[in-house]
Amino acid sequence: MKNFLVPFLILIFTTSYAQKKIIDHTAYNQWKRVGDVKISPNGKFSVYTIKPHRGDGFLYIVNNQTGKKDSIPRGVSPVFSAQNEFVAFKINPGFDTLRNCELNKVKKDKWPKDSLAIFLFENDSLIKIPKVKSFYIPEKGNAVIYFQEGNKLPEAKVKKKWFQNFRKKKNTEPSYESDGNVLVHLIPSSGKSRKTKDVKSVKLAPKSDYFLYTKHQKVKVDSFQLILGNNGSNTVWTLPTKYNQIGDIAFNSNATAFAFTASMDTADRKLYQLFYADIAQKKVTQLLDTVIAGLDSSLALNEFVEPYFSENGNRIFFGISKKPRLEVKDSLLESEKVKLDVWHWNDDRLQPQQLLEIDDDKKASTFAYYDLKSNKLQAVADDTLDVRVLDKGNSNFALAFSAEAYQSAYNWEFPNKRDVYRINLETAQKELLKKGIIYRATLSPSGTYFYYFNAENQQQYIKDLKTGKENCLTCAISETWTEDINGQPIIAEPLGILGWLPNESGLLIQSHYDVWTYEFNSGKITALTDGKSSKTRFRLYEWDNDSTYIHFENCYFTGFHEKDKSMSLYKPVNIDGKWKVEMQFRSNHDLSGFRKAKDGSTYLFQKGSLQDYPDVYSNDWNKLTASNRLSITNPQQSEYNWATVELVDWKAYDGTALQGLLYKPENYDSTQKYPLLVYYYELYSDELHNHYAPRPTASIIFPTEYASAGYFVLIPDIRYKPGFPAAGAYNAIMSGTDYVLRKYRAIDSLRMGLQGQSWGGYQTAQLITMTTRYKAAMAGAPVGNMFSAYGGIRWGSGLNRQFQYERTQSRIGKTIWEAPELYVANSPIFHLPKVQTPLLIMHNDQDGAVPWYQGIELFTGLKRLNKPVWMLNYNGDDHNLMKNANRMDLSIRMRQFFDHYLLGKPAPVWLKSGVPASEKGISDGLGYE
Repeated sequence: MKNFLVPFLILIFTTSYAQKKIIDHTAYNQWKRVGDVKISPNGKFSVYTIKPHRGDGFLYIVNNQTGKKDSIPRGVSPVFSAQNEFVAFKINPGFDTLRNCELNKVKKDKWPKDSLAIFLFENDSLIKIPKVKSFYIPEKGNAVIYFQEGNKLPEAKVKKKWFQNFRKKKNTEPSYESDGNVLVHLIPSSGKSRKTKDVKSVKLAPKSDYFLYTKHQKVKVDSFQLILGNNGSNTVWTLPTKYNQIGDIAFNSNATAFAFTASMDTADRKLYQLFYADIAQKKVTQLLDTVIAGLDSSLALNEFVEPYFSENGNRIFFGISKKPRLEVKDSLLESEKVKLDVWHWNDDRLQPQQLLEIDDDKKASTFAYYDLKSNKLQAVADDTLDVRVLDKGNSNFALAFSAEAYQSAYNWEFPNKRDVYRINLETAQKELLKKGIIYRATLSPSGTYFYYFNAENQQQYIKDLKTGKENCLTCAISETWTEDINGQPIIAEPLGILGWLPNESGLLIQSHYDVWTYEFNSGKITALTDGKSSKTRFRLYEWDNDSTYIHFENCYFTGFHEKDKSMSLYKPVNIDGKWKVEMQFRSNHDLSGFRKAKDGSTYLFQKGSLQDYPDVYSNDWNKLTASNRLSITNPQQSEYNWATVELVDWKAYDGTALQGLLYKPENYDSTQKYPLLVYYYELYSDELHNHYAPRPTASIIFPTEYASAGYFVLIPDIRYKPGFPAAGAYNAIMSGTDYVLRKYRAIDSLRMGLQGQSWGGYQTAQLITMTTRYKAAMAGAPVGNMFSAYGGIRWGSGLNRQFQYERTQSRIGKTIWEAPELYVANSPIFHLPKVQTPLLIMHNDQDGAVPWYQGIELFTGLKRLNKPVWMLNYNGDDHNLMKNANRMDLSIRMRQFFDHYLLGKPAPVWLKSGVPASEKGISDGLGYE
C-alpha cells in the first residue's frame, strides 16, 4: 500500500500544478483591488471596496466586533457619520450601463445618475436615494446633506375642494434662471428631510453641524445669496445682501464665525470684497472693499487665494495683488492674430515653464491678514515670498522663502537654493535667516528656533533666535543622517526633523536607522529607538496630524528589517517617564495603510507579500492580539501558476556587494530549461515582499505574469559612480546575470532578455551597445542621446533637462562643454553599430519627462543600420501610459515580443511586418498570419 501511495500522491501534486492556469492579458480582469478603506470613529465598523480592473465592484461593511459583513454592489466613496450611526456612499449606475451610453452616443445629461446609499447600523437597513450629484457629512450631528440632480422641488399636494375655480391664476413669481440644484438635508434615522432649490455650493463648518450654502438666481444679472443652516433648520440665518458673485468661504475653527469674498461687479472682470460674519450676533462686517484703504489703488483682494482663519480665530489670512486688467474688446479675426512665445535670455523661467504655471502665477500676491482684535489690516510680504504661517496661524511669526535670485539656475542646478526669512506678523519686519539654503529649513511653532541644513559641512543645525546660540544636531553622533543618493553628483538630502515636541521642549530627528530626541534645555540628543544594532530602519507616523506638536500617544512606529526585508509595528510606551517602543508584531510582509479609530483603539492596516494580496486587517492598539483579516480580495489566485521569489546576494565585477530579487515559476522544475528576463531601475531589493497583481501595465513587466508563463525574472540592485552610469548598469546587470546562471543551471543562457522604463529604458538601450548576450530588449521612454537630451525640455514641468545630467539621476556630473567624452561614452546613439539585439521601444508623443524625439533618434539610428527595431507611440499618452486601452495593448505586445524571441512562439503581424499608417485604427496587427 505504501509503495503505491507515494507515486500516487506525487502524480496528484504534479497534475495539480499542470492544471493551473497561466497568467496573460485574458486573466487581468480576474484580479481585483482593495480601496476606500475607512474605519468608523468608534472603531466598531470598517468599510472598503473591492473592484475589478474593468467592471463593477462591491462595497463591504464589516462589524469589527462580530465579523458580520454586508456587501453592496457598485458602492463607492464611503463616509462615516460623526456619531457612528451610519455610513453613506454612492452607488454608480454600472460599468456596462455607462459604456453602452457612450457607445450609443447618448448625451451626458441623459446618462443614468448615481444614487446615494445610507446604511444604518442600528437596524441593518439600507436607504437608497436616486439621482444624487454629491453628498456631505457634517463633522457633528447625524445628518446627510446632498445635491439632487435637477432644480425642481416636488409640488405640494393640494386637497381638492368640492367646488373648482377654473379661473387661471396669474403667475406672480418673477421667472428666473438658476445654475443651482435642489439641496436636501436628511436625518437618516428619522427620515426627516428639508429641501431647498437653486443651491449652487455648500461649505461645511469644522466640528459643527453648521453649513453655509449659496443660492443662485438670474433675471438679467447673476444674484447670489449666502444662507447658514444646521441640523435644526436650513435657514438659521439668511444674509441680507445679494451679490453678483460669491467667491470663497471659510469658517473659523470653532464655527462661531465665517469669512467670505463677494463681488457686486456685473462685468467679467470682478473685484472682490472681504466680509466677516459673526454667527451669534448675525452681523456681517465688511473688512476690505474693492479699493483697500491705506494701500495703492491699483491693488485689490486676490480672488485666486482662498482666505483662512488662524486657529484661535484672531486673524484672517488672504492675498492682495494687482487688479485684473480690463479686457479690451477684440476687433481682430482669429486668422489675423499672432500666436507667439518670445524666449528671452534674462527670463527667470523658460517659456514652457511660464506657460504651465500661468494659473499659479495668478495666485502670486502680497501675503496679508486682517487682525480681528485690533480691526487692522497688515500687509506682510510681497509676491516674491512664499509665506507659511506657524502654529496654525496663531504665532506672531511666519516662515518665508524666496527663490527669486536662483530661479533661472533651477534648469541646471539641484538641489534648488532659496533664501529663508522670519517675518514678524505684527510689524511686517523681515529677518534674513540664511541665504542660498538647500533642502528643508523650518521654524518652531512659536518662531523661536530655526532648523536648517548646512550644505558646507552637510550637518543639521538648530538656532535659538532669541539668544543667537547655534548648536549642531548631528556633528557629535556617528550616524548616517542623509538619504542614499546612490552615486548622484549632489549633496545628499538630510532625512531631517520629524517635528517638535510638546511645549517646544525639543524636536525629533531621523537617522538612517533611528528616531532621535533633541532637548533644547540640555542640548542632549538621545536615540528613542535602537535600530542600528539590528539593522532595522525605524520610522515614526502620527495616527492623525491635527496637532502642532508630536505627541507619542498619537504615534506609531514601523520597522524595516534590512536582513530579511520583513516589517514590524511598534507602539510608543512611557516607562518611568521615558518613552520607548514596544513591538506589536513582526511579519514577512509589506505593512501599509495604517489608520486608527478616532475615538477607539481599533486600527486597520494592509499586509501583503508576493504570495498574499495586501488585504485589510484589524487589530486592537491596546492589546497584543492576533490580527483579524477583513477582506479576501483575490481567492482565484490559487487557480493560477504563480511565482516564488528569493533574495540573492553576489559581488559585482568591481567587488561591490549587491542584492537582487529572483522570481521563478511556482511549478519550477530543475530538469527543464527556462528563459531569463532582467528588469531594473536602481535599487529594488527592499521590495522583496511587494505584491504584483496581474493587470495591464503602464510601462514595465510584472514578474508574477512572466514567471507564470515560464520565465525566470531577475531584478538586480544597481550601484553607480558619478560620471559612469553605463558602467554601473553593466557592472550590476551582467554580474547579476552571471550569478543566477551559476546558481540555476535551469536558466537558458541563450534565451535572455532585458526590460526597463525611463531610466531603466536608457540602461536597456545602453546595455545592448555593450553586450550581445541578450536576445531581446525592450526600452520604455529611453534617452538615446545625452547631448540632445541635455538641451531638451521636461515638458511636464517646463524645465530644461541640464540639471538631470549635471546633478541628479543621469549622474554625469559635468556640463557637455566640460566633459563631452562622458556624454559620448554614456549615449547609446554613438555606439549603435555594435547592437545585435532586437529592440522594442515605447516612446509616446506627450511624454512629459523624456522628450519622445529621444526614442525617434534611437529608432532611426538602428533603422539606418538595418538593425531589428520597433517603436510604439501611443498617441497623446504620457511617460507612463495613462489610458487603460493603451496599457492593455502594450501588455499584449510586450508579451508577444518576448514570447517570440525567448520562447520561440510565432511572431504576430505587427512584429513581422508592422502596421502601415493606412491601417491605423483598422488593424492592430496583434494577430498571426
